Amino acid sequence: MGDVYSLSDIALDFYHDPMAAELFAKLDFQLKDGMHFQQWKQQRPYFDFIQKHENSLQAYYERYFAVKLDYSGEGPTRYYFLDFNSGDRGRIDGDHRYFLKPEYVIIGFLIFKIIYIDRNVELNSVRRLQATIRTDYEEIREDLYRVIAKLRRTTPGQLGNGRIDDVVADTLREFKKIGWVELEGDSFDPLPAFLRLQKLYGDQINRVDELLKTH
Repeated sequence: MGDVYSLSDIALDFYHDPMAAELFAKLDFQLKDGMHFQQWKQQRPYFDFIQKHENSLQAYYERYFAVKLDYSGEGPTRYYFLDFNSGDRGRIDGDHRYFLKPEYVIIGFLIFKIIYIDRNVELNSVRRLQATIRTDYEEIREDLYRVIAKLRRTTPGQLGNGRIDDVVADTLREFKKIGWVELEGDSFDPLPAFLRLQKLYGDQINRVDELLKTH
């Protein structure tokens, strides 16, 4: 019993911070909706709050929701998130427990490959990214269309270049929602949290050509 009460006490320590009333409710909802917090623009106050109360908040989510508040990266590349990819999905309501759609994951693989593996590090235009996928990766285009069409329950013939461009744009908007990219008009930039894609799917990213052919 002593351990339970001790954990509860630690889990509530962050409530005593004067900034908790202003920050915690929004922070909690966004974490449950898949947001990754890092040292970036409007995220910084929330990142600082998590970092200041890291032990307390980890105990809070473990005690009351059975989910892990985790982090990756160090220094300026550090980011925090709730780990919904572990074996235990926790007690968070399904409406808030976040998972990426498979088509967004696949487009994410391509974005990662284009920028980090194929070293197009200055690529920061949505339109250029769409054109790059269409023209510079012709060897996988047919397989990409087939897989995306299957996931969207349509036929490859109905999924032309314009529809793939839409999927790319949808993916970037979704990545913005969870703090993986900065997106403003035609400009986008990967944020430190985008590297979580590699941590989750590193082997698949390296074999994306093969995966598209076999699915």
